[in-house]
Amino acid sequence: MAPETVIPSEEELIRKSKRGDRQAFGRLVERYQDQVYTLACRTLGDVHLAEDISQEAFIRAWRAVARFEEKAKFSSWLYRITLNACFSELRRRNKPVDQVTQEELGYLKILNVQTVAADTTIERRDLVEKLIAGLPPVYRSIVVLFYLQELNCNEISSVLGRPVGTVKAYLHRARAQLRKNAEHLLKTRSLSK
Repeated sequence: MAPETVIPSEEELIRKSKRGDRQAFGRLVERYQDQVYTLACRTLGDVHLAEDISQEAFIRAWRAVARFEEKAKFSSWLYRITLNACFSELRRRNKPVDQVTQEELGYLKILNVQTVAADTTIERRDLVEKLIAGLPPVYRSIVVLFYLQELNCNEISSVLGRPVGTVKAYLHRARAQLRKNAEHLLKTRSLSK
């Protein structure tokens, strides 16, 4: 009879990683690589750049894991590192952190199949992609973390290092902007038909 393989808990992998165990950290990377890439892609609007930034985020996380305080959620800590890497890249490129270009909309692949209802059409998904991509990166990050990563406002506050009230206000503003942009886009489409 083959021995059962025990899947180590996240806490165990974190403890081992903090002691310098690269294999344990590699398993954490495997667990979070899709979420980190998706967050970077949605924040930056460029799939190729998101790959590079995802790698950069994991390198930064490896260098800092010894200082990770286990009272926080590992995912929140890792998302914070990812967003910081994204915002650093946007600043490095001299691009305002609160602006996205129309050209970038074409590169953005926003929604995973699991997050879209079965009856959702490709056209509707494309519309949602464009609307989210059109948000300023800070709002976009909050929308992605809240709706797609399913974090609550307290967790988002921890990730972004902003007060919970600010997160709630940004989420409210993001929803309002999404509504306004959707109405404008739908009105434009109906006029062009």
